[in-house]
Amino acid sequence: MKPKNIKELQLESRRLRARRVDRHTYVVESRTNPQANHVVMVRFDDDGTVFTRCTCPWALHNGIACSHVLAALEYMASRKGRRLSFWLNHEDAQRQKHRTFYMAGASKNDGVWITSRSA
Repeated sequence: MKPKNIKELQLESRRLRARRVDRHTYVVESRTNPQANHVVMVRFDDDGTVFTRCTCPWALHNGIACSHVLAALEYMASRKGRRLSFWLNHEDAQRQKHRTFYMAGASKNDGVWITSRSA
């Protein structure tokens, strides 16, 4: 399930702290429960497709691109001097003239597009 408010989630994700646990695993703080953290798994395919999982309720009900996932991806990008933006369709992402990635959802058309630029 693709979110409808991707830009709001993008803003929220920039206020969350993330840290790397191992190669594919990140821990991201929870704003709704300060005592809890969410575990985010991120994997990249050779073709640039991004596969993610999160332990938050949205993700557990087949939602993709929660703020925790976006925060983990932003953290990864910041370590390389990059900044990300998230888009609901390919046309909006292509219009940015930056490198693009696709975050896969449950079905082929259920994903989110990511653009990467220098920070």
